[in-house]
Amino acid sequence: MKKHLLFVWVSYSLLFNISWAMPPSQLDFHASSSEVELKSTSTATWLGFIDVYDAALYAAPDIQASQILRGNHPFSLELRYKVSLSKSQLINSAEEVLSRQHTKNKLALYQRDTNALHDLYQDVTSGDRFRLDIHHDKGLSLFFNDELLYQNTNISFARYYLGLWLAENSLSEPLRKELLNW
Repeated sequence: MKKHLLFVWVSYSLLFNISWAMPPSQLDFHASSSEVELKSTSTATWLGFIDVYDAALYAAPDIQASQILRGNHPFSLELRYKVSLSKSQLINSAEEVLSRQHTKNKLALYQRDTNALHDLYQDVTSGDRFRLDIHHDKGLSLFFNDELLYQNTNISFARYYLGLWLAENSLSEPLRKELLNW
């Protein structure tokens, strides 16, 4: 029953907060940024036709897609929302995927860090951006509309959390495959 109510709530929110103004072909991402370059873009859809956000993956010029979550190379994932979503919708989706991807022990290991990051999530409206940067010296940095909200120097946590989009059983398998196809 709880999952059914969550599904209805997410469905309602998405269907009535869609921004139809920007087609997915008009991705507006920068070609490069300091140590990284744009590698790929994709659009996350829900129910096969509702564009939720555009995503861009930036990585070091010499990195291969297969190394993205394993190496010590900097990379960045930017999400530009096309619909309005509440903080709780974002958190619930993340927690559901993390629990699908990881064992209870691994979830428990990173629960404090995950909660700290989720506490800083915000409601999003069309045009808002989250960016997650990973750098071997700095760990994970979370930006909301270019404002730094969160930093965590634990590189293992950074890889764990970015797995929401880039590891198997992700939020969107089509998005993951497109982002890692370079």
